[in-house]
Amino acid sequence: LTDQLWRAQANVPGLVRLLRAYFSKHTSFAELLRSHMEAILMRFQFILCNRKTEASAMDLLNAMYMHLPIEFYQQHFKTLITVVLSRLQSSKSPKLQRDFVISCSLFMHRSPSNLLPQAMNEIQAGLLLNILGTVWMTVLKMSLKLDERKVCTLGLAKLMALDEVKQNPQLLNSCCVSLVALLNLLPATGKVEEEGSDDDAPPPDMGAGLEFEVSFSKLRNTDLPGAQSGLAPDVPDLHAAAKAVLKPNFGAAVMQLAQANAELQPLAIFLQ
Repeated sequence: LTDQLWRAQANVPGLVRLLRAYFSKHTSFAELLRSHMEAILMRFQFILCNRKTEASAMDLLNAMYMHLPIEFYQQHFKTLITVVLSRLQSSKSPKLQRDFVISCSLFMHRSPSNLLPQAMNEIQAGLLLNILGTVWMTVLKMSLKLDERKVCTLGLAKLMALDEVKQNPQLLNSCCVSLVALLNLLPATGKVEEEGSDDDAPPPDMGAGLEFEVSFSKLRNTDLPGAQSGLAPDVPDLHAAAKAVLKPNFGAAVMQLAQANAELQPLAIFLQ
């Protein structure tokens, strides 16, 4: 956690990998992790504020969500979300928006369903619905990997169960349209996502003061076999998991919405 180590871009992926290893062994390193959690989150904020390392920051956040019990960082969670939202607002990067939604979906999938909505609405009233109706829906139209679609589908299902979403017919309809794409219920369009199109642009002011001694080097290939088992190793079958969650809670509602919106017919058929 030495500050100087994190200032070298080439070190960052390896440092994130090392922290992920500690997270995965949190039962053995519980006291060490608890006592250094604030410092870890400070390093997270540091690498998030530079375009060259923000992807590693989101990897670190996902590692926390996947491996650490919520009790390790719950007291910092609202501040954590505020930091990410501030960066999201200043960056305007489609890739960061994508990483943000995937990360939030992972958290929704693995944690109590009310924590993220509560944190967002404490930051600003109505913030969850605003983000869900804009950034979230935009990202769900992008080309996503299978494990990303798994967490996005199951995270979205939890969000749809919230009263504030269920009572918003327009937003609920948009969520259902997104599920059609996430579940691949239509023939593939052949769309290929262009990654990192603007990632080489100069960072905004909040990252301008950071100086790095060496150029960025991707070190993901140094991971041991099996170190990255995907975001949803607990979901072997996306369709089965989605149907188990959606059919009892939204089957009737989807049937009703599909009568007025032909786009939802594939989802209605899927949930029969």
